[in-house]
Amino acid sequence: MEKITAILIIEVLGKPAEYIKKALEDILEKLKNEKDVNVTHSDVKEPKEVESGVFTTFAEIELETSLEMLMNILFTYMPSHIEVIEPENISIKNSSLNSFLNETTRKLHQYDELAKAMLIERESAKQPPVADFVPVVEKKKIRKRKKK
Repeated sequence: MEKITAILIIEVLGKPAEYIKKALEDILEKLKNEKDVNVTHSDVKEPKEVESGVFTTFAEIELETSLEMLMNILFTYMPSHIEVIEPENISIKNSSLNSFLNETTRKLHQYDELAKAMLIERESAKQPPVADFVPVVEKKKIRKRKKK
């Protein structure tokens, strides 16, 4: 399969500023170690405060990889922007397209399952607690004393 050159923007939001910069650098290092990915250029920007105590930063990353790996990167690293630089036209075998579409469907089902589980958990947190057991109080038979 032919190589694709693309530019990705990956953003991180959080606090403190040092933590998000380190987190972004770790993401970049992990991306550099991916099989069949060649990071040709990267630029990590300094964090900027967006709200009181909350910071954001981003990295611009140029890489070369296959179409299949690029699709995997999209789901794994969730870039906020992607731009394919080369080639201008892309040819793909239907077996590769099938593989990509099935992987995309599998990931979407995973995300859907996670979202549904979170909704169920949230709804159950709103409900008042239910006792695990209901104590049973037996009525004792009270004997009447016989009059003597």
